[in-house]
Amino acid sequence: MASDDSSNNRIQPHSIFIKDPEDWMQYLYKFVSVKTTGLTEHVGWVYTIDPVSETVCLVRFDDTGREIPSMDIVMGHAVNSIEIINAYAEQYRAKLDQLFKSKFDIPLTRAEISQRRDKVTDWLIKNRLPVKQDSSDTDVINVADVLFIEAPYTSEHCRSTNEIILGKIQGLLKNMPEDADSWI
Repeated sequence: MASDDSSNNRIQPHSIFIKDPEDWMQYLYKFVSVKTTGLTEHVGWVYTIDPVSETVCLVRFDDTGREIPSMDIVMGHAVNSIEIINAYAEQYRAKLDQLFKSKFDIPLTRAEISQRRDKVTDWLIKNRLPVKQDSSDTDVINVADVLFIEAPYTSEHCRSTNEIILGKIQGLLKNMPEDADSWI
């Protein structure tokens, strides 16, 4: 009778099931040195770490503020060690958080939202689309009862079950000129 080798062939669980997320969180918004298998050192502010691939996203800012920040993506399989160099990140935390946000993700005043709604409505009407204010919510622009645009009225804030119409309206909003005088 053959012996049971099942204990020798056990599959090791992925590190995401072993490593505590808090271990990764300690590095966020910190200035670190990441050493890789090729003995290369990468330094920068940690923007994010993917817990599945263990890939580290580092950002370096130009102290003069004139250059665009540079970014290094260090693949998790190549990381040997991570060392915190500077834990005080309050001055860079806001900069890191704003890196991938559009200008419309910044909070707008009620007047700015109203102005933006009117501008988008005018643009859609100019492009011969049937637009009306939604009777249940005056902050929602209703386009032919098939597409709805919510504040702050950008292409990312459209919702519709018809993907063709959704794509066309999103494209129209992305191409909307900033200057209303240029529409004529």
